[in-house]
Amino acid sequence: MPKAIALIRGVGGPTALKMPALRQVLASAGLGGVVTLQVAGNVVLDDGGRSHDETAETIRDAVRRAFGHDLPVIVRSHAELADARARNPFADAAEGRWVQTVFLDAAPTTVLAVPPGIPEEAVLDGREVFVRYPEGIGGSKLQAGWFEKRLGVTGTARNANTIAKLIDLSA
Repeated sequence: MPKAIALIRGVGGPTALKMPALRQVLASAGLGGVVTLQVAGNVVLDDGGRSHDETAETIRDAVRRAFGHDLPVIVRSHAELADARARNPFADAAEGRWVQTVFLDAAPTTVLAVPPGIPEEAVLDGREVFVRYPEGIGGSKLQAGWFEKRLGVTGTARNANTIAKLIDLSA
C-alpha cells in the first residue's frame, strides 16, 4: 500500500534532528512504518488514514514537543508526488540536483513573476513550483523562501533526485 510523504521544512543547522530520534518520536505519535531519507526532513510513513493536514499537524506537534522546533510540514501522497514529478517541465534536465520542486501548503492566488535577467526558470503549477537552476542553486536568489514571500504560502524544496528516491520509498 502506498505511503504518505512528509516534508519537514528547515531541518538542519540549529534545527537539526537526529533521524533515529525523529523516527522514534513519530512512531510514538501513532504514525506507522516511519522511514527517513537523508537528514533533511524527508519522511515516508503510513498516515493511518489521517488527512494530509492531520498528518502534518501530528508531525509538527511531535517535533515541537520532542525537539523544541516549530517546523512547517507539508504532506503529499505517493500519487501526488509522482504526479508532481510527471508535471515538472524540467524533469529531463541533465543535472537532477539543480532541478527543484517547491512543495506549497496551498495553491497560491497570486501570479508568479520571476525577475528578468536571471538564468533560473520557474513555473507555478497548482501547489508546486518547478525550478531549474542552470548555474547551480547555491548563489540563486530563487530559494524556497523567495517563493514563499511572493506567493504568500509556506513551501519547502526538494531536488529531483530526492523526489525520485521518495517516490521509490513510498511505493
